[in-house]
Amino acid sequence: MNRKWKLLRIVDDIPLKFKFLIIYLLCVLLPILCINSLFFLQDSKNTERREMDNLRISMDRVDNEIMQMVNSGVVIGNAVSADRVFNEMLEYTYSDNVAYYEEYDSYLRDKLEQYPNIYPYISWIGVYTSNPTLSNGGSYFMLKPNDLKSEWYQKMNEKKDKVTVTSYLDTNPMNPAEKLVYVSIIRKLDNFPDLMKFSKYLRIDIRMDKLLELFDKERNYLLIKLVDEENRLVLESAGAFKGSDSLLPTLPVSKDSQLIGLPEKSFVSPLSSASYMHNWRLVGIPEGSRIAEERKGVIHFFIWLTLISTIIPTILIYIIMHSFNFRVRKLSKHMQLVKNERFEPITMYEGKDEIGNLLRSFNLMTKKIRNLINDVYKLEIQKKDLELERVQAELNYLQSQVDPHFLFNTLNAILVVCKKYRYEHVIEIIQNLSQILRRLLHWKEDLVTVEEELSFTDMYLQIEKFRFQDRFQYELSVDESVLLYRIPKMSIQSLVENSCKHGLQSVKGNRRIRISVERAGMNMLMKVEDNGIGMNSAKLDEIVQSLYKGEDNGKNVGLRNVYRRLNLFYADRSLFQMESIPFEKTSVTIQIPLNLIRKQEEVSKHV
Repeated sequence: MNRKWKLLRIVDDIPLKFKFLIIYLLCVLLPILCINSLFFLQDSKNTERREMDNLRISMDRVDNEIMQMVNSGVVIGNAVSADRVFNEMLEYTYSDNVAYYEEYDSYLRDKLEQYPNIYPYISWIGVYTSNPTLSNGGSYFMLKPNDLKSEWYQKMNEKKDKVTVTSYLDTNPMNPAEKLVYVSIIRKLDNFPDLMKFSKYLRIDIRMDKLLELFDKERNYLLIKLVDEENRLVLESAGAFKGSDSLLPTLPVSKDSQLIGLPEKSFVSPLSSASYMHNWRLVGIPEGSRIAEERKGVIHFFIWLTLISTIIPTILIYIIMHSFNFRVRKLSKHMQLVKNERFEPITMYEGKDEIGNLLRSFNLMTKKIRNLINDVYKLEIQKKDLELERVQAELNYLQSQVDPHFLFNTLNAILVVCKKYRYEHVIEIIQNLSQILRRLLHWKEDLVTVEEELSFTDMYLQIEKFRFQDRFQYELSVDESVLLYRIPKMSIQSLVENSCKHGLQSVKGNRRIRISVERAGMNMLMKVEDNGIGMNSAKLDEIVQSLYKGEDNGKNVGLRNVYRRLNLFYADRSLFQMESIPFEKTSVTIQIPLNLIRKQEEVSKHV
């Protein structure tokens, strides 16, 4: 247990950046390299095994093609040997050449010549016989002393089998100075014991160029060699089967007749288990370039795999570790400042993880410590300020009680004088002003009916009409069905006051204001329009943007108050729209959905 804790203490003493480096090297980089190395070795073995399987398939394909040629020749030999009429004609003693050629034209000519046309890999098929009455030519020849000495004839007589496949050298009939390699299927025509007066042999020659084409098809995979029963090289890929050079060279073999001196990983397989193909073999030598290309492709793949699997995790780990290490060191640095009584906040993006929570907690702690210190330092000053504020509040309260009474008493005194001297117009204006002031003082509710808002606005307009006399006209257009709906107080009056103050103040001619409140579908529309000086589009956009952004620049106080109250009660479901044409008109339209406002009678029921 003590050793365990001692090891943990050693780990705790290692600097953070070295811990991250150890984690990266031992837990990320080393496992990635080991796993990729194992994968590379295994995949290399699999690739090599797959290539060897493909080479075996290529060998089997060539083997099957060759045996198909040989077996077809054997079948032809069996068919010819079983034809009694044909054998009788070969046994018959002809009186002269005329008699022979009559039989030749009627039957013998087409009997053998049809097979090369049917089987394209047969170059020639013919019969050799000891019957002296047959004339040499076409597919029929009488055995001569040279034939008796030929290699194919001697091999046929040495074997007891009826069929044999042999390779040998002979003169090229098209070029007597040139030697030609032959692969022939020899068949004894001895099926009928009563027709054994003369010796008869059927020879079927395989086309060597077809064998060479077959080998060349597999050139990209294998270098193929055909070896006969005497261990002679009959034919190989890209080799020659005719010429003046030495052909049919004998290959070296071991004591047990196994071919030696072949390249590593070469294939040696017998062509067939049939007796006539005894000891014939097919040798396949892998093309080193193909296996090298496959191995090179595997190496390239694993190089890229190693780079990708190493670089991407390295970058991600670096980013994560840097984020962790940088913020921890930042926190450690500020903790050292706290020890020196410097409570500075950490000004950076904290993040939303556990370290981010720790940084936010640290900033909150330092903020509270600073506030606590400031509170202690300012405690005495605050006590004095509180005392002064208490006295000032009492004075303000007394003043708020005196000023309205003083103002109303003054207005009443002016009203008495006006009545005494019969200043009727002044009397009406003073009464309206007195009612406006009283309503402003006692209007505690935030929502009032449309009727109350229009009544308040009408009193204000009468005062403005007193100012401008006949040069001022106003019009109220109201839908009576909306009079009892409740709206924010001074929504209309503030717009009217804004029109009088900014729109009509500089107009020299007649001044007009039109106020309309109507119901439009499921909405209520309130519109205030004047024929004031208006404004250009740039200034209009500036005012609208300041309203949307909530900027308090000390201008357009009335418009800003109306816009804020609409947002307060109806959020973004109400519409506040301004239009203006310079020196022609300015209009403000407010649209409020009726489902957001209630009538006065509905409010009374809920109270």
